[in-house]
Amino acid sequence: MTPELKENYIKYRIENAQETIKEAELLFSGALYKGAVNRIYYAIFYTVNALALSDGFTTTKHSQLRGYFNREYVKTGKLDKKWGEIYGAAYDLRTRGDYDDNVHFQKEEVENLLNGAKDFGLAVKSLIESKK
Repeated sequence: MTPELKENYIKYRIENAQETIKEAELLFSGALYKGAVNRIYYAIFYTVNALALSDGFTTTKHSQLRGYFNREYVKTGKLDKKWGEIYGAAYDLRTRGDYDDNVHFQKEEVENLLNGAKDFGLAVKSLIESKK
């Protein structure tokens, strides 16, 4: 992959994450919390995908991407552990919402996750830009 193509893919993934946060905001404002949680998680997933690509790491598996993020950024102290906690919480809640029966999320819980995901995106985007 050429450096230019890699940069285009990273940019696309960041833009996709930002659009997905907007989807989450719309769902949240309509009190569609399960859908908002799903989109919040995927916004984080797309952001971490961009970070991984900036390191030359690619995967389509959620568990591998989480492992990479925690191993390379949280455990090394390159990023604060709160970002790993937000990523983990989003994953856990999205999994519950998508696969468990009779799941209902509370407004405050989803609002906190949404705000955390927005901050997560800014922190990771800043890290990616600092690597250029």
